[in-house]
Amino acid sequence: MENFIPFCHPEIELHSAVTAPGGATYHGHDGVRRWYQDLADGWGGDLRIEPEAYFDLGDDTVTFHVLHGRGHQSGADVAMPAAHVCRWSDGRMVYFRGYSDRDEALRELTASGKRLKRIVP
Repeated sequence: MENFIPFCHPEIELHSAVTAPGGATYHGHDGVRRWYQDLADGWGGDLRIEPEAYFDLGDDTVTFHVLHGRGHQSGADVAMPAAHVCRWSDGRMVYFRGYSDRDEALRELTASGKRLKRIVP
């Protein structure tokens, strides 16, 4: 996690779809650390992200991926398609929103009139 922090703006706004029922919002570097801890608490140490596609929209990027993990409480193996939308400024992430519904992520972006350009992982 500490290797990820330098890529985040000190005032980053992070919205997670998987750390709490209905999602959760985190702010700043300490918020990113709390988000990571909340992920570990909910998913155990087995959380893995398998990237499928990246899209470049200038200051925004979109990642389609599959979250693989094991429910901390249930012990059940999970493979969940998901998406991340990130906004960048001066090489740092200022906004991050995770989606458990990829179409919802695309609706947010296409509503702004931006066109997706796929980057092969």
